[in-house]
Amino acid sequence: MKEAIRLLIVAVMMLNVSLNVNAQFKKKENNRVPDRFHMGIRGGYSQSTGDVSSIGFPHGGIGVDFQVAPIPLFLETGLYYMNKGQIDWDGEDEDHLGYVPLLMSYHINLAPNLFLQPFAGGIAGYLGTTENFEAAVRVGLGFNFGRLYANTGFDLGLIEHEKYNNRWTNYTAFVTIGFNWAGSR
Repeated sequence: MKEAIRLLIVAVMMLNVSLNVNAQFKKKENNRVPDRFHMGIRGGYSQSTGDVSSIGFPHGGIGVDFQVAPIPLFLETGLYYMNKGQIDWDGEDEDHLGYVPLLMSYHINLAPNLFLQPFAGGIAGYLGTTENFEAAVRVGLGFNFGRLYANTGFDLGLIEHEKYNNRWTNYTAFVTIGFNWAGSR
């Protein structure tokens, strides 16, 4: 019990020191703090992999993120359209997905106007062709340079689908580029 209390005290002290150092680091003029809110349009390319034949599609939507902590930790969401590959009775086909992501990202300042944004979370949506619910774990890495935004990532499907005695899980790699009309860094 005493060891656990000591470890907790050390952890709290280290967290306090790191937050103080982070606050001092942000005060330097050559490092910028990211805007607390961003909104913009996104578009890109997605490639279904895994249990289905590899099928590529365009995707897009509107993305929003806002800061949720004193450190540059952001909650990302939006409304998007993406196609997911599926096995159909006549071979390859597509499945139209309208989805909402719920992601956490940390904005790391690399240069005066460049931020690296690792993110992780989940997506949930509705597959229009097979009329099924879809959910996935999403991981990836984003880049923000001024108003320009880009990211790449991967969706790990959580739901097994079935149609015409075929079963599959959707796994999708994606690359996105976009423009923020609200928030510039």
